Formats: sequence, structure tokens, C-alpha cells
Amino acid sequence: MISMNRGTGIKKTADEYYKNENPDDIKNFDNQDILFISKLGNLRNLLSSDKINLRSVKQQINDISNFDKTQNFDYLNNMLCPEKARGCKIPSQVPVPSCSFQLHNCVTVSTNSSGNCAFLLNPFFLASDDVIGYDLSQVGGGNFFVHKFLTSLWVNNNDSLSGTAPDTNWTPVDIGQTLPAVYDQYRLVSACVVVKYIGRLDIASGVLGGAIIYDESDTLGGQVQAKSGTNPYNPSGAGVNSLAPDLAKFGNFDLAMDSFYHQENLCIEGSRMLYFPLDNSFEEYVKICDNTTIADYTSGSSVVFNMPQDYYKAGFNWFFYSLGAPPSSNCFKVDIYCNFECLPNAKYLNYMPITLNPYIISTEEKKRMNLLVQSKPVLKSNENNSDGSQIPSIFNKMIKKFDNGLPGFEKLRSYGIMAGIPSLKPGLSLAGAMINTEAMDYE
Repeated sequence: MISMNRGTGIKKTADEYYKNENPDDIKNFDNQDILFISKLGNLRNLLSSDKINLRSVKQQINDISNFDKTQNFDYLNNMLCPEKARGCKIPSQVPVPSCSFQLHNCVTVSTNSSGNCAFLLNPFFLASDDVIGYDLSQVGGGNFFVHKFLTSLWVNNNDSLSGTAPDTNWTPVDIGQTLPAVYDQYRLVSACVVVKYIGRLDIASGVLGGAIIYDESDTLGGQVQAKSGTNPYNPSGAGVNSLAPDLAKFGNFDLAMDSFYHQENLCIEGSRMLYFPLDNSFEEYVKICDNTTIADYTSGSSVVFNMPQDYYKAGFNWFFYSLGAPPSSNCFKVDIYCNFECLPNAKYLNYMPITLNPYIISTEEKKRMNLLVQSKPVLKSNENNSDGSQIPSIFNKMIKKFDNGLPGFEKLRSYGIMAGIPSLKPGLSLAGAMINTEAMDYE
């Protein structure tokens, strides 16, 4: 928090100072406002000089523009355009040093003999590769090792899939969610899936449906390898897929069609679906799935993976289906983009590019941004759900706050806010610890 000492020996937060001791016209100032006013004051100082340095004026105008964009646009743009948001983070009231990366993978999905297929993915999942080769007999998994990967993506293109009845033929597909063991915890910042038709245009037919389904299944996918006597795990050996009996209900596409978020397009129009947090818990870090967290049970000679929900977030799932598309054809290309923010394992802290995210967005503003994403999270593959007119701006925010006009610089100086103008340093000291980092340079 920001603290101020007015000579009484009692430290007060800036919030207390502005709300309790300042005039009504600045009681609702926040740190972002002070930083922005400091920048305006610096521009004012340049324009008041005996000689105006146009290069400096241009640079200051660019800084103000970039500050406005960085403070307000980035989080929303990260949610709306995850494909372009590599390295993004969630703005937090208490920033924690973290690193981030984008998981991007592409798979091709084929249709069955009727032109049908289905795809189900929970984007909020990561596993550590130390699960590979794990002996499942230690947790009651019978004579199996974990083999190759764990995943939260399931595909069904079996000939039995009609779209009108339950179907158990779901296959786990590896999309790179099993990572080297360098992270301890993670959270999902933004994500999207884009489904495009890549088949022959002259035989294009059918519809492609996309839906967001709230299902809290704890069944995740992967491959296992049968144990051979006392022989150790064989990385190059054959593996078999795990099963997901509780996904059979999604063979009936009515579940998707009845979803609140559902849209059906022509196959050639494709589909694009966005991720959004269902509640505040989706902004919490969760532990990465490793070889100490697997809980599973067997059914005959097969394995079903059940994971404690301390290691991923259940409840948000992308689902797409095709009906009547070109039969037995590799006609759909699926691009998956997931931006994760991670806390590294202590052993790798010296090798990972950890940084603080110094920007803060109020809870109300963040909620408004999430609601904007939720206004249309299922689209055509080339469609955007915002024309930019609803993107927040610090100008618009302050115009709303100070509808009758922002107090002038002299008055702000008399309040103690602008005592340092034209110098930026006193204004920055008021803005608090969030800007006292090497990552930000406002001079």
C-alpha cells in the first residue's frame, strides 16, 4: 500500500488520505489516475518552456498513449485475442514474480463415415513430465505405467457417433500439456480454440457447432503402457489410451445445442471460441499435476485417470461438433492457444525469466472486461466479438469520474498531489510500490 507521513508520526495510506482529508473532487483518485496526471504534468511543463522541444513533446504524447493502452487495453485484448497475447499475465492487486508462456498446438480432426465428429477440451490443465513412466500400481492402477502424455483434449470420430445418442468412443489427444518439470504452480490467463475447414471446397457440406459447456468432470486423458513382469518402463514401447466413460453423454449433441453459449455455422465458416474465468477462483494458482497427484481406477484391462481438482480447474469446456460434413475426411484444422502464468520450481528460479506485473485493474473493471468477453465467446473462425468501441480507456474513465472537470494543476498542487510537478518523481512516489521496480521507467 502507499503510505504518507505528514509529520505526526502516523502513517496513512493514500486511500485514507484522499478519502478522509482531501476535497470531494479528488476523493476517488486512484494510483492510476495519479500516474496519468503526472504524465500530463510533464507534457504541460514541456509546452510551457521558453523553447518547445518537439521531439520531447512527441515522445511524451507517445508515452501517454502507450500508458493508456497498457493500463487499460492489454488485459481485455489478451482475453479477446489470445493468439496475439504471448507472455501476458493477470493484473493482480498484489503482484507475484512469475513467468508466462503460450501453449500453441494444432491438430487435424477427421470425420466419420457420416461426416460427424466431436471435440471436447478443458483448457485449464498442465502436467509435469515426471509423470511419464510412473508406476500406477502405487495408486491402485494395476499393471500399468503412465506413457507419453497426459491431456484434457478428447476427440470422437468413431463411426458409431450419430450426434443423437451417448457414445463412449472418446480418444485422448496429446497437445503438449505435459511439460518439463520446471513449474510448481500455474493459472490460465487467456485462451481460444479456432476450428477451420481445410477440406475440398467443391464438396463442402454440413454444419459446425461450437459450445461452452459447464461440466465438472474429473476425468483427464493420457496414454498408459502395460507392465511386462518386472521389466522397467520402456519409453519406446507401445501404449494404449485411457478411457473416459463419463464423457459418453456428449455423444448426444443436444447437450451442446442446449448450452447458453452455442453457435452453429456452415462448416466452411469454421468456429472460434474464447475462454473466460467462471469466478474468482479461476484466477488462483493451482499446483501442476505430477507423479504425486494421480488418482485413478481401472476397469478391466483399461485405465481411467481421475485427478484431484487441486491440480486443474474443472467446469469450463470447449465443445465442437460437425454434422453432415464431408465423410471420412481430414477436413478440420484445430488451433489451440493457451496463455499460462506460472510460478517456477525453486530449483530453476535463477534460469527462468520471472517478472512482476506492475499494472493494476480494479475488481469492477476486470469484471466488466470479463462480461464483455462473455457477451459473445462463440464466433465464426474469422470473427471478432468487439469492434473496439467498448474497450475501456483511462481518458473515458477519468472523464466519467470528473464529469465537471479535473481540478487544475495549481489546485492539485495545493492538495499535495502535484507538489512535484514539473518533476515526475514526487508524483511517482505517491503512486506506491507498484511502480518502484526496475520493470517500469516513467522518466
